[in-house]
Amino acid sequence: MPMAQLDSTGLAELAHREYQAGDYERSEQHCMQLWRQEPDNTGVLLLLSSIHFQCRRLERSAYFSQLAIKQNPMLAEAYSNLGNVFKERNQLSDALENYRHAVRLKPDFIDGYINLAAALVAAGDMEQAVQAYVTALQYNPDLYCVRSDLGNLLKALGRLDEAKV
Repeated sequence: MPMAQLDSTGLAELAHREYQAGDYERSEQHCMQLWRQEPDNTGVLLLLSSIHFQCRRLERSAYFSQLAIKQNPMLAEAYSNLGNVFKERNQLSDALENYRHAVRLKPDFIDGYINLAAALVAAGDMEQAVQAYVTALQYNPDLYCVRSDLGNLLKALGRLDEAKV
């Protein structure tokens, strides 16, 4: 189907599929086309932020996260994306602040808790990291990767009995 015939929903779906497939260049092109059509579309801004993060263009990633926040200050995913940029730059206090804000805005935001836990581990705050993982599991107890990360953290802390649960 020629691009001109895709409506904004079709274009967004195409950009997401390309992103999932790792074709960041084409995904970015389609996002930019969609953003020109719909400058207030925060979903496109989030995807652009994620694309640039994957390509290690951290300034651009932060820019699109901040644009999304400006348009919707309640958008937890934008704060989490911004936290990822800060964590990648080893600015852990800024990363933690953004992750904490994200989960305050959206208490069932599992990816936010996972990001928060990883940043807490990097900052050396293991007990708070355990709490973040436990909270994520309260929302979805079937997440193997979170169970595994929590188990490994508890083992590292010498809490083997808890790690076996």
